[in-house]
Amino acid sequence: MDFEGAAKRLAKDQSKLRNRSKKGGLVVSAKAKREADFRRKQQAKLRAQKLEEQKRAEYQKSFITNIQRSHLHAKSLASPDLMLQPTSIWGEGDKIALPPSVLEKLTSSMMDDGSNRAAGNPWIFRVGIPNPEYTFPASPLLATMKVPKNFTVDDDRMGGDDSDSDDDGGDDDNEEELRQSVYLDEMAHKYLAYTHCTVVEFTQDEGHVGIPQPIAKALLDPLRRRAEDRSKEIPATRTVDPAAAAASPKEPSDEDADDSAMDVEHTNNDNSTSNNKEDQSDKTPGHLAYGAFDIPDVPLEITMVRLPKGKKCTLTPTPEAIRNNFYALKDIKLVLEQSLIRTRATMAIKDVVHTWHRGIKYDMTVDKVIPSAFDAITCINTDIEVDIGESSVPEPVFQPADSATTATSAGMATGGMKLGGGQTLGPSSSSSTMPPTSNLSSSSTTATAASSAAPIELIAEPPADQKDAVCTVQLRSSVGTGRRRFDVNTATLKDLFHFVISILREKGDVATNASSIQLVTRFPRRVFALDESNQSQTLASCGIAQGQEMFMVESRS
Repeated sequence: MDFEGAAKRLAKDQSKLRNRSKKGGLVVSAKAKREADFRRKQQAKLRAQKLEEQKRAEYQKSFITNIQRSHLHAKSLASPDLMLQPTSIWGEGDKIALPPSVLEKLTSSMMDDGSNRAAGNPWIFRVGIPNPEYTFPASPLLATMKVPKNFTVDDDRMGGDDSDSDDDGGDDDNEEELRQSVYLDEMAHKYLAYTHCTVVEFTQDEGHVGIPQPIAKALLDPLRRRAEDRSKEIPATRTVDPAAAAASPKEPSDEDADDSAMDVEHTNNDNSTSNNKEDQSDKTPGHLAYGAFDIPDVPLEITMVRLPKGKKCTLTPTPEAIRNNFYALKDIKLVLEQSLIRTRATMAIKDVVHTWHRGIKYDMTVDKVIPSAFDAITCINTDIEVDIGESSVPEPVFQPADSATTATSAGMATGGMKLGGGQTLGPSSSSSTMPPTSNLSSSSTTATAASSAAPIELIAEPPADQKDAVCTVQLRSSVGTGRRRFDVNTATLKDLFHFVISILREKGDVATNASSIQLVTRFPRRVFALDESNQSQTLASCGIAQGQEMFMVESRS
């Protein structure tokens, strides 16, 4: 046998196997390396995404927290939040009743701070119904906000303390408005409804908060919620006097009913007057109002905040207030001041504030507040300029009446009459009176008089696209209303009175002439009477400026 040849062949085969093994090992090592690199890159990418999400979540939380801390000075009264069960109390304003533990918390917090940070500011609270479906962040505006590249978890540049608040003043106005709108949108998602109030007393049972009817209505009103939440039903209830609920009298028998019928009638007759007095005395603000009105049957979240001091607001009378002759009030400024000072500490958009004059209630809707950063202001220790907004109620049809006075125009739009500004309103005319019945005795007499009256030429209105030097004049008289635009630089006082006479004739009053009437503004009171010395003066020279003016027609004495 050829052993030498067999040994060479074996060595050659082994050499091939070794070379093949080496080549195969290199291939496996390269593939494993590529897979390992891919896995490392994927893990790094996932870590970066996780860090970015964590950074965004921290930024969103810091954004809301710092706005509440630096702008509203929001302070939680419990951990995590103070939740109290509502009960009804008497009151026509925005004053709630809290338990004594809240007072202890507030006073101890002030002592811990070492100073009274709320000096000169009332205690204001945000009362809200939390949305059970809320998850942070819920606002699309907040969820899509870009995180600054230099933001870190410990970044306090959004206004974490009082020293940083000065930096906010240098922010761009548009950016500041965006931040405020984002915050308000997040709050609209967090609460089904919320409003602001102050406190009347700390006498409620622990775990309860007393709310008056205006606060209860604000929380239950679907129109104050987001459109998506208006279909969600908030359970409502009426509080029950525990003493009455504990007393469960047995059903009276027929005999008992017959025997007690006369006693009941006698008692009711004798005590009717005293019961009425007792009902009135029980309506002291802050006292319990069992079963008087509906309240939310869910716990309310109470948070202490500090609202900006109001500078200006727009109040619009409700249709009911107009039907109660709101525009016939002699001194609206006095009515508002006396009512608001007694009942209101805050005002927020969509709030309904109650005012009274001689026992008549006039409700006003808050349409605008300035500052408007958080759609709410405080009206304590501040001077607020009040505009009376335009009403959407249609103008009524006036009818002659037998009495000397009738209801004034219920649908007149005021065009934003201004109150405040340190001005004291002078006396104005009394309630609008109907013209003498002799002027309105019959349609035939009116038609004959109108046909015999001299025609009146009215100056043409300015072009529709002209804005400068244009005053829109609104007219109110006892027989009707009117509206016309004038160029104050060309129209004269005589042109204005021609317009007034034309409106009076159109409404049927043909006996009145320009020399027998005067035009009066109320805020402040100014009187315009036509005579030979001023009939050629322009409206601008008479003090009638661009914008809107409302005139009342009065008889000259």
